[in-house]
Amino acid sequence: MGKYHNDQPVTGSDTNPDRLNREKFASNLSNILTIDPSDDCLTVSLEGEWGYGKTSVVNLVKKSTKSQQPKPIIIEYNPWLAGKAEALIQDFLVQFSSQLNIPDRPKEGLKAAKELLAYSKLFNAMKFIPGVEPWASTVQGVFKVVGSATQKISKLKELDLIGRKNKIKQVLTSLNQSIIVIIDDIDRLTPDEAYQIVRLVKAVADFPGTSFLLCFDPEYLAGALEKYGIKKSDQYVDKVVQLRVPLPLITYRDMQCLADIELTNLSDKSLTGHFERDQERLGLLYHQFIKYLIRTPRELKRIFNNLRFVLVQTEGMVSFTDLFCLSVISIKAQHIYQSLKDTPEMYVGRSFDESYSFDKAEDVVKKNKENVEKLFKQCTVRDKNYIEGLAKELFPLLEGSGYSSYSKDYDRAGRVASEKRLYIALHYQVPTGFAADTDIRNYINGDIDREDYLHRAIQDNFVERFFDLITQHVDNVEDSQISGILNSLYNVFLHSEYIASFENSVHGVFGFEPFRNIVWITDKLIEKADNKFQLLEQLIHISKNLPITADILRLLMIQYGELKSDSPRLKEKKWVEPENYIQIKEKWSEVAIKELLEGRLLESIHASHVFFMLYRVSEEKTKELFSTWLNQDDGVEKIAKLIGRCGSDSTNGPYSQIKESMMSNLLDFQKLKERVDSELSSGKELSNYLRAIYMSISTGGKYYLNDAKKGEEF
Repeated sequence: MGKYHNDQPVTGSDTNPDRLNREKFASNLSNILTIDPSDDCLTVSLEGEWGYGKTSVVNLVKKSTKSQQPKPIIIEYNPWLAGKAEALIQDFLVQFSSQLNIPDRPKEGLKAAKELLAYSKLFNAMKFIPGVEPWASTVQGVFKVVGSATQKISKLKELDLIGRKNKIKQVLTSLNQSIIVIIDDIDRLTPDEAYQIVRLVKAVADFPGTSFLLCFDPEYLAGALEKYGIKKSDQYVDKVVQLRVPLPLITYRDMQCLADIELTNLSDKSLTGHFERDQERLGLLYHQFIKYLIRTPRELKRIFNNLRFVLVQTEGMVSFTDLFCLSVISIKAQHIYQSLKDTPEMYVGRSFDESYSFDKAEDVVKKNKENVEKLFKQCTVRDKNYIEGLAKELFPLLEGSGYSSYSKDYDRAGRVASEKRLYIALHYQVPTGFAADTDIRNYINGDIDREDYLHRAIQDNFVERFFDLITQHVDNVEDSQISGILNSLYNVFLHSEYIASFENSVHGVFGFEPFRNIVWITDKLIEKADNKFQLLEQLIHISKNLPITADILRLLMIQYGELKSDSPRLKEKKWVEPENYIQIKEKWSEVAIKELLEGRLLESIHASHVFFMLYRVSEEKTKELFSTWLNQDDGVEKIAKLIGRCGSDSTNGPYSQIKESMMSNLLDFQKLKERVDSELSSGKELSNYLRAIYMSISTGGKYYLNDAKKGEEF
């Protein structure tokens, strides 16, 4: 299951690369920090919340300085080693002197180091009083410094901090060397230590030719300063820091790329292949909730550490989607995770040790609703809605019903909404888931050329954001705009190289799928249409719309009970009258057969998608088509192209898996198999695509279309 993370920062090496594209940022920062030796001290802060990658950027800054000529001296101070706040100043100066190494001028470096050590000894006799500069402080342990109590008090002149400091400035200036001092992890110190570090830079070590890089979480530092009565903490920090630099934003896309890498490293098997539609559901829940919760690389690593541990013991027994979601909750809302273990009945209506109950599960959850709501309110404002939404997707009874778009038989689906699966997930044993809003509004209203805008979305790589925003604004779409919006989507995307690249590639589980998004938008807009039959009739007549109209027809067949679905919402309201439904089915099958006979559809990546709908709509027409092709010289290839694309997974992309049981009622399968075997043994040069389909027809196994390799079946 891969290796566990120990939270090591990025180094920028080949084995630990910068995956957030921060090297240019770090290079610019290193250039700013490398000041002229005669310049006054410069202090720069690198600011970001815990786990956002401050230390990783520091490593990239250090890497960048290696290419500079002359190279600056890098001094790293770890305040953790001081032990207590009172020792910070002396400890800093000692560490500063010990790292002041100048290979080509060792004597000058040694002289500067000695001056720094002498300077540091003075602080052994001084009490660093908060709010008072060091050289104005009172004397502590003075007799230890000057000797016995009988010695002259004039010995206190040796405590000349300003004089010592000026001497160090002269020595460092003569070195003609740029020095960069890095103080990381300030936000891990106690408030007292953090406060002293900020004062130290300005009061003690503002040496010429020296720049400081202070790394901290601004929210934590503000809290530390407020403990000392500093109400305007930002202004206080601004007196010390000349340049405050926030870490570059980590986008949802950045985190998704990191998540995909983590998933790839998690296992070499298809983790979502154990339960039906698990991969689809994981993608949906990731984009609805999870991507808004995982904000830092550290959080992501912690979540995957948890997931690795759980997965080793539960793989194949619980939906991977649910295991992943529970790992997110365990890191982001540990109190909710603990309540799942302690009181599962609040979520699923049953406790783990309850073999039988007279109460309905729905009633038990309803009775505990107030307690669950209190738990949600304990989440941060930033997280609450997403944690609550994710929990309600995992446990549909929290919404007051058992409805779920991904099977209501939770135990069969491996979902933790079943108390048995939840027990396994929590106990690891079997019991006894950038576009502007103004542009979107203009697109919806038709104030801009819609197709030009979509082409720009593809070119500038903000298609995913486009679908996010148009989903948010779908309620604002007027009836007169629906047809134009759908036509622009279909014209630009349906048969584009852009869509083909997604359908033919291997994607991470969290990968964006544009075709599925088009289906979602289509369904939402049809729901809004005043005259649904008129809209559907228009769409059905256009042959290039066949892939999307196949999905529309599937929903119509569910509404009329010809296809099964666990979603009551799909059956609540019929889009068209019965006679119009029959017209649409007949017209759609007519258009599909025509396109197939004329050969235009066979080369489409959506051919199989259309086929799986066609044989449900018109089994007789499908039989006639296959019978015709089976007697043609190139008919086997046509059949293969039509039926071959059966699915896709994150292991190697699209695959073919054709069994006799699914085809025997449509054609003479033995004859098809004989002709396929003949093609395979003929010595003809076959594409991987055709070879994979032929092998699947011949053996009934699973073969990947990209390389014709046999796939593992679950």
